[in-house]
Amino acid sequence: MDDVTLQKIALLIQQKAEGDYWDYKQKWHSDNERLLHDILCFSNTIHDKDCYLIIGISDNGEIIGLTSESPHRKNQAMVLDLLYNTAFAGDYTPKVSVESIQMQGKEIDILTIYNSYNVPFYLKKKPDRYRSIMPGYIYSRIGDRNTPINQNSNIQQIEMLWKKRLGLLSPPLKQIILNLKSKSEWVQEEDTYFYINNPDFKIEEGRCTDTGDNWRPDRPEFYSYNQMNIRTSYIELSAIYRQTILRRIDVVILDSGRYMTPVPDWAFIHNSSGHFEVLYSYKYILKDSLEYAIQQFLYDDKNGEAVEAKRRFDEVVLYFENAVEQQEFHNHIEKKPEIVSDYIADAALGTYVIESEDPFEKQDATKKLIVAFAFKRYLFDYRRSNSGVTVRRIASIQLINRQPSAYCSDIFEHRLTINASGYIHHSMYAKDDSKARFRYVYHSTKYWTRDFLNYIEPISTDWETDYIIEGCDQDEWECIIKYTDGIKKIIKGNTPPPNYDTVEWRIAHLARYKVKPWIFGTYG
Repeated sequence: MDDVTLQKIALLIQQKAEGDYWDYKQKWHSDNERLLHDILCFSNTIHDKDCYLIIGISDNGEIIGLTSESPHRKNQAMVLDLLYNTAFAGDYTPKVSVESIQMQGKEIDILTIYNSYNVPFYLKKKPDRYRSIMPGYIYSRIGDRNTPINQNSNIQQIEMLWKKRLGLLSPPLKQIILNLKSKSEWVQEEDTYFYINNPDFKIEEGRCTDTGDNWRPDRPEFYSYNQMNIRTSYIELSAIYRQTILRRIDVVILDSGRYMTPVPDWAFIHNSSGHFEVLYSYKYILKDSLEYAIQQFLYDDKNGEAVEAKRRFDEVVLYFENAVEQQEFHNHIEKKPEIVSDYIADAALGTYVIESEDPFEKQDATKKLIVAFAFKRYLFDYRRSNSGVTVRRIASIQLINRQPSAYCSDIFEHRLTINASGYIHHSMYAKDDSKARFRYVYHSTKYWTRDFLNYIEPISTDWETDYIIEGCDQDEWECIIKYTDGIKKIIKGNTPPPNYDTVEWRIAHLARYKVKPWIFGTYG
């Protein structure tokens, strides 16, 4: 659970009273029917907040706490199983999560019922095991009160829930963001897109009106240099409701017209001891923004050229779920800026071709690309770490393959060692040899070997240590991974691990091997 949500839960407990999006429970429900009723009530809310059942709290807000012996205590899998085995109308299922947290030295459970626009949720049929809950009834929550289990919500509440589903309760800009998710419900006439369910909503194209001193209509951004073609141009899109312009958004056209996307915003990481000193800057898009909705709306995933151009754009632009996640990311780096040093150093090993005659432009674009690649990878590892994964840095990897059934020579074993120095060592042994029959040393580059080690780190972290199947007459292999913190991981098998094919493909492209190395029981 993120820090912002934890603070929110603490504040809700301090209220000492229940509200329209939170409720206290001293203990878990003794029967699933009442739990399902609570979930339905909190799913069917008119507001757009996530809702919380805070379990281990008395009605007056006192923290009672829970233990492993608490009766009827449930984890997330148990609650998801309850919902999975319930027949909801339209097959829309409420989204929930269960997490345990410490509060004042005591453990409590938080059942989060996430906000949804698929309301109203109600049962398609009544489960045989339940006595009171009714199919077709719409249960909801108004203030701190749930609809009684033997009653339907009033007609006004039901009408408001359907309006929420149709987006009619949201401000016009939010409605546009929601409606843009349904591409088939928009039609284009010349330079204007109309929403067919309500033509008052429009997206209109026009000329970019940026008049800054350094602006020019074809200027490339730093991310233009990561495209196949640096040719860049701009247009302006206006989000309109009833002839009122709600927002104007600059759109960049990249790779000589192959891909269009709203211009991402700049963000800045500051020195925590001197707030005005900028340590790093990068470009980003928030996934809950109009910019992101327009990006997805314009994107043609059936066009191969657009797919490739978007992939190159996404390599150097960060995407956050919302402003909260971005701020937590900033806080994390600003507390310990050196945490990104290895990522910056790795990205700096690359070669960046900047097609410009201006030496300042070359230097500036290169610096921005280095930070962008580094921060993109660090954001990936930051999220992994937040999910409980231990992220480590690989120093070297050795792959050993033994093929006793090899028919082409007396060679029995291949050993391939890849380390961050840029060198790849390949040795081949006969069955009774203590010394290698053949040794090859290949020099790749530090960038490509480090890139490979960074690539395989999250994959190998998910690998088990044993892929041996008894009775399987396949070649035996061993993978020895050494980390910079001194930890070693040894993986053995006679069947290949997950994603072995992409690992082998990357190894094959690290060098021009005189003899193809044996890796996971295959020939190169």
